Amino acid sequence: MLPIPAIDIQNGKCVRLKMGDLESTKIYYEKPVEAAEFWIKKGTKRLHIVDLDGALQGSSVNLEVILEIRNAFPDLEIQLGGGIRNSKTIKSYFKNKINFLILGSVAIKEKNFFIEACNNYPNKIILGLDAKRGFVSAEAWTEMSNIKALDLVKDYSSLPINSIIYTDISKDGMMGGPNIEETLELANFSSIPIIASGGVRNLEDLKLLSETKKVYGAICGKSLYEGTLDLGKALDFFKKK
Repeated sequence: MLPIPAIDIQNGKCVRLKMGDLESTKIYYEKPVEAAEFWIKKGTKRLHIVDLDGALQGSSVNLEVILEIRNAFPDLEIQLGGGIRNSKTIKSYFKNKINFLILGSVAIKEKNFFIEACNNYPNKIILGLDAKRGFVSAEAWTEMSNIKALDLVKDYSSLPINSIIYTDISKDGMMGGPNIEETLELANFSSIPIIASGGVRNLEDLKLLSETKKVYGAICGKSLYEGTLDLGKALDFFKKK
């Protein structure tokens, strides 16, 4: 199990939201590069970065801030999502040495584009599944679909996808614990490795998620920023297992 610190960027700042509500912003760092430095010093070798403004607008809004992190820490693995809607943006991010790109909305709304991206960049694309009651959403969680997460995974199961990030929207930023049941259901259904997201509170939640080997990572946001999860201790715990 790999705990992955999250840096959500809104208006150039490192923030956390509740259930994706853009009005629930709490600023933790004025400069996201300082957040990145803090988590690196705690031992992380990987960051989950989301351009929140980009996700809403459908384009790269906080590119300068993201590249500041990339250039400051060249050995850091970065998985990036938010507003990645066309091949030009994908090419630009990979050219700038972002390691993995998370595609969510286009996987729902532009399936041919998503398939092409996965085939053009094998093992570099992460499928972002943001769901509520098992149905996936798009456009920064502002649009709900009638597509079940399991059905979407089935459609893409033969593609060279790096992993799937499964987020329960109702859990995200609420500190109420992750949706263990749905995450494990997806993990047991899919041959693609799963990264859990949404609601992780503490080390005990990570232990529960780690009970199946198919869930290999968990994105940790508010729990880290509020101090209910100690990243260094979590990394050490799973390193020893």
